[in-house]
Amino acid sequence: MNAILKEIEYNNGEFPEAQLKEIINRKEELIPELLDILKNAKENYEDVLENHNYFAHIYATFLLAQFKENKSFKLIVDLVSLPKEIPDDIFGEYLTEDLHKILASVCGGDTEPLKRLVEDNSVNEYVRCAAIKSFIVLLGEGVLSQGEIIEYYKSLFEGKLEREFSQVWNELIYDSCEVGPSELYEHIKKAYEDELVDEECISLEEVDGAIKIHDVEKFPKLKEEGYAFFKDTIEELGCWGCFTRNTSEPKSQFMQGINKMNKNKNKTKKKHVKATKKKQRKK
Repeated sequence: MNAILKEIEYNNGEFPEAQLKEIINRKEELIPELLDILKNAKENYEDVLENHNYFAHIYATFLLAQFKENKSFKLIVDLVSLPKEIPDDIFGEYLTEDLHKILASVCGGDTEPLKRLVEDNSVNEYVRCAAIKSFIVLLGEGVLSQGEIIEYYKSLFEGKLEREFSQVWNELIYDSCEVGPSELYEHIKKAYEDELVDEECISLEEVDGAIKIHDVEKFPKLKEEGYAFFKDTIEELGCWGCFTRNTSEPKSQFMQGINKMNKNKNKTKKKHVKATKKKQRKK
């Protein structure tokens, strides 16, 4: 492993901003080694799970997404396709924070692997959610059209997604509200009738409200709302709670608060959905 990559292999609590800047400046030279890091993480994921300070695979994933490196797509898909809670244990909060942007950034417009993630009920449900959401990123970036995504989402409603209560259905409803709630409304309504959706996460009344907004504005602000390719590893990872960061340009207190609020919201949502699923199984 290159010496500069060796320096960021483990998290010692200090954010390695200088090292990441050097890697970004030498990206053409270091991309092959970043790809090898992902390959090794998949082949030796049990070692990754045992060593909580190992961080090379996380840096590699974010950097390769920033570089829009298509060769990393299969490697990332393989990693997040590991069974049960393993992807969550390997990657932590970023499954709900950034995976949709990462997948969209490296897929090169190839949506078939994304569809396989969505439709495979053995895949971690938050990975499946990210794969569904990645289609909205591709819409925001102009890679896919509204019609293409509506057609795919409609196929999920019509049978490609198992009709069982899960967070995956919640995500499909959220994202249907972004792409075309009017066009998909009858399918959405049927999902509520069949009790597939957690109404405390998103209610049918909220879908009705989304229709009123969407029919007027469509989606001119998707990129502003975060449905965009991943751009900046240093900006994103630098504010993570597991790091201290020495920099002359710290984030504003406001932005630090917003980031913390969003991370807490995602944690709460995951806990709430798991609790709701337990209640649902008891019925």
